[in-house]
Amino acid sequence: MPTRPPELLYAVDERPPPGRLAMLGLQYAVLIGIYLIFVVMVARAAKAPAQVIQDLVGLGFIAVAIGAFVQAYRGSLFGSGYLAPPVFSAIYVGPAIMAAEAGGLPAVAGLTIFAGLTEAALSRLLLRLRVIFQPMIAGFTVLVVGFQLGLVGLAKALDIAEEGTSVYWAHVSVALVTLAIAVGFSIWGKRVLRLLSILFGVIAGLAAAYATGLIDAATIAPVGAAPWFALPNPSFLSYSLAAPLLPAFIAAGFAATLRTMGVITTAQKINDADWKRPDLANIKKAVLGDSIGTLTAGALGCPGTCVGPSLVGVSSATGATSRAIAFMAAAFLAAFAFLPKVAAAIVSLPPEIAGSVLIFTSSFMITSGIEIVSSRTLSTRACFALSIALLLGLATQVHTHYFQALPAPWNDILGNMLTISLAVAIGLTLLFRIGIRRKDAMVWRASDALAAFVPFLDKEASTWKLNPELVDRAKEGVAEIVSHLKEGHFIDAPLDIETSYDGLDLLVELKYRGRAPHLGAVERGHEQAHEEAAVTAGLKSFGAGAHSDRTSVSVDGDEVTVRLWFNA
Repeated sequence: MPTRPPELLYAVDERPPPGRLAMLGLQYAVLIGIYLIFVVMVARAAKAPAQVIQDLVGLGFIAVAIGAFVQAYRGSLFGSGYLAPPVFSAIYVGPAIMAAEAGGLPAVAGLTIFAGLTEAALSRLLLRLRVIFQPMIAGFTVLVVGFQLGLVGLAKALDIAEEGTSVYWAHVSVALVTLAIAVGFSIWGKRVLRLLSILFGVIAGLAAAYATGLIDAATIAPVGAAPWFALPNPSFLSYSLAAPLLPAFIAAGFAATLRTMGVITTAQKINDADWKRPDLANIKKAVLGDSIGTLTAGALGCPGTCVGPSLVGVSSATGATSRAIAFMAAAFLAAFAFLPKVAAAIVSLPPEIAGSVLIFTSSFMITSGIEIVSSRTLSTRACFALSIALLLGLATQVHTHYFQALPAPWNDILGNMLTISLAVAIGLTLLFRIGIRRKDAMVWRASDALAAFVPFLDKEASTWKLNPELVDRAKEGVAEIVSHLKEGHFIDAPLDIETSYDGLDLLVELKYRGRAPHLGAVERGHEQAHEEAAVTAGLKSFGAGAHSDRTSVSVDGDEVTVRLWFNA
């Protein structure tokens, strides 16, 4: 059972008083609602009519309400049981805009459902695919998504289509004000204010847009004309699958899986004072719950959702981590879906504000990706894999005509920055694992084996650039086994020990003549600085030892081999 951290105001299974619960739920609902800007951005790329966009925003409220409920639910198959509600994620913005331009809203809906199915499949394969679910690949994915979103955000913020017109500088001024206020609060704001930077930036952007005339009576008119209460009209919903864009949405589903792993690992740490390692079973259910949120969003015609790291950061900063808050937020979000004036207000937001929000978000994703990648010492293999993948990804933005000239469907597959970068990074990582395992061995007398193992492993750690945490666990594990062998008089001859490392596991093999022991499987037992901190800290912690160590004993005559795996 998790140990309740004393600094929490309301722990995960505690229920705040009704009045305070309502206020906290409303706060989260408003914060989640800001991200519906991305829904509007995608719908505009599809050239959808204004009324359709308004109905789509209403359906989007329903999607995130269901997603928040599912993620807070603690079921046997899905749901993390933590206050980690989803938002319309920047991860899906780039692929969704491509889909919108290629096949309209039906393509967005169909491909988002496909991405949700991809994430659901990956939730069942987290342990088997450890070779690609490692900090190096995770950080690289976050980094590339940050680059991709930043470029989209710059295009929206600068409103290049208006260049040369009399209102161009008004568009740029609104973008600069939005970004400046968001960045300012992120740098100089205190505690929760820092994590509400996007909200303050949007408010400042709206004020600047009104002052410069970008928001006028004509802009506000749809808000006034919208009824106070009505059901979102889903009659426009239809679905299609643009096959050339499937790789882009597979990559997005992969990125969402990594993001969920990081955020939920951070949520586990926040809610357990004695946290030592990630709960993989809970993370699997969280990823499946996140996929249900994306499937729901796709079914309602919207781009994909993913757990919001900034919202977990808010819960950490305020000390209110009760999952009852997520259920209350879901109720408010569902209510917003039937208030067309709220949807109309979101649709009326100038695109420059949305672009600035993307730039702000991408800035944290880029630095977060760099931090996650650098949390492990990079080998020469990793340097080549990541560098080549990143260069090819950037080439899609620099030499666009080259990729556009490729025959279909290769131009759609290879011309997407995230798709080609992630595919090359994973492919080269798998290729470069050939010959990666390194070994060393030594023979000791049973009486001095334990004392001699420590300097032996320290030498290997320096040569192989092993993580200090991994080395410490190996020392403790081997010390326990060797002591057990000596005290039980299992060893009749010198102890032969061999170590090997393949980038994923440190394997220690103890070989001796004697009796075989019986060994069970060995189980190992804040404040957030910015909105991506929950992802960064979580993925680094997940990579530090997400899985239990394994042991095995084999006997060949009187020769016994004890194997110990320590996951890196």
